Amino acid sequence: MKNEFLQDFIRQATKENETKIAQEKRKKHFQELGRKGGLKTKENKKLDKVISIRMTNPEYKILLEKQEKYPLKLSTYIRYVLFEKELKINEFQTDEILLQYGTHFKKITNLLRNREWNVFENKKEILMKIENLIELIHQYLYSKIQENE
Repeated sequence: MKNEFLQDFIRQATKENETKIAQEKRKKHFQELGRKGGLKTKENKKLDKVISIRMTNPEYKILLEKQEKYPLKLSTYIRYVLFEKELKINEFQTDEILLQYGTHFKKITNLLRNREWNVFENKKEILMKIENLIELIHQYLYSKIQENE
């Protein structure tokens, strides 16, 4: 009788232990999936070195005037100029303008489709030209993205 009790106790303990191990394996499996999936983490390059420079007031004012043209902090602007990355800033501005044009053209096509614009005889031609223009904008932007990669 004691022997049966011990065997039952051991079986029950091993079953509980196996379920715990199975739960931990499942938890680790989903943690691994979470690490593999989702967005890639950005490489955070720490800016840990500080350089201080001295300049005159007119030099500082000129630097501030040049920096105000771009939506950057002064330190990032100086870093971009130092490493000759200033040209990329202007490219992003033209891309933003093109994206805005694309959204505006889409709004125009939606207005032409959804409302009664029967005044225009060549409504379909206008819609086709606008859709072609939107497609060209998207092709240009996607080609730029692929070139950068």
